[in-house]
Amino acid sequence: MHSTPKKIKGFTILEVIIVLSLVGIISAIGIPNFNSWNKSRIVKGEAERVRDLVTSINSQVQRGLYGFGQFEVDVSDEVIIFSTQGILMGNMVTKVLTEAQKCKTTQEGPDYWDHFGGTGISEVRFHESFDIKVDVSDRVAVCFSKDGSLFGFTDESNTGDDDDASEERSFSFENIFICSRDIETCQNPEEAEEPSDGGIIYVVSWSRFGNVKLEKWNGVSEEWIVQ
Repeated sequence: MHSTPKKIKGFTILEVIIVLSLVGIISAIGIPNFNSWNKSRIVKGEAERVRDLVTSINSQVQRGLYGFGQFEVDVSDEVIIFSTQGILMGNMVTKVLTEAQKCKTTQEGPDYWDHFGGTGISEVRFHESFDIKVDVSDRVAVCFSKDGSLFGFTDESNTGDDDDASEERSFSFENIFICSRDIETCQNPEEAEEPSDGGIIYVVSWSRFGNVKLEKWNGVSEEWIVQ
């Protein structure tokens, strides 16, 4: 008794070509959308981390652990380092009130801070980012106190001797713009001469008493949207 041979069907060349063409079309449509979504996700995540750092150091100052707190940004070609520092309440007089320059960065005053980001103390934090741009080009810092009286700013790229200009600058640093890498210059889009060409821009802002806020720029409606 002989078994009946089975018919084995395969794909024709035309069918393979059609399938490959469909895969190519779907990929061409989907990959740019995925890349855009992924870029947006990365920038938003970094902006949220910055907001959380500023919020955290303000919370520690307001609850009385630190009498004086700082949020610092250090920018280099490859990496942006965000960190927070704190001076314990009991050391306010010796470390703050006797210093002519109160808002010292970690580079110029390593022994000034009791706690500083990167030392493993949970109340202060440290974060490195390789995926974004910010609107500063050197090391800058803003400092907070509970009653707002010691709110101040340090910019190591601003080395001029104009005391009036320096004082005016120190009380205007109340935000930082965070942009995707495809933007040529990260800046406030409301003041830019040209649109950002579809780049992603966030801003983290604060007052001398804290009140931290995160917003995203909507290029279509040309307005800031609170996140």
